Amino acid sequence: MAPDAQPPRTVNFTAFAQRLETRLVSYLRYTLGSRDEAEDLFQEAMLRVHREWKQVAAMQNPEGWVFRVARNLAMNQLKRRGIERRALHEKSQGISADTARPAETREVRQAVQDALQTLPADQRDAVCLKVWGECSWVDIGRELGVSDDTAARLFARGLKAIAPRLKELSP
Repeated sequence: MAPDAQPPRTVNFTAFAQRLETRLVSYLRYTLGSRDEAEDLFQEAMLRVHREWKQVAAMQNPEGWVFRVARNLAMNQLKRRGIERRALHEKSQGISADTARPAETREVRQAVQDALQTLPADQRDAVCLKVWGECSWVDIGRELGVSDDTAARLFARGLKAIAPRLKELSP
């Protein structure tokens, strides 16, 4: 997972983390559907960045590396969540209560999450990386292992597929 390295730049870890926080937490939030889990994984990703700071700071695209690490953490979290959900379902039919939020906000978030879950994984990842991760087509392509043109097409297909489901949410 060692991307191309350049001579070390004088970048402060704290400034780097602050610059990424909003984008990365947003990406993780909509990937996972949970703010708390997103914040936990953001912290985990930053711990990994801190441990490897000399190498990360020297990378040509350190933000892309961090997004890749965060995406891997999120995918592992989703797998773990599925296993836990199945185990809980076997023991009980009860559904855990969601944290108290205004109903409208919760409904909008749930509608977006439901719409995203209808997409194939590559389209969902492209949409999440672009919208909440604010990644470039090149970064998305690199992350998904496709060309930047294909990344843009995956994003466009994903938006086209979920737009009808989300149309009623627009003011």
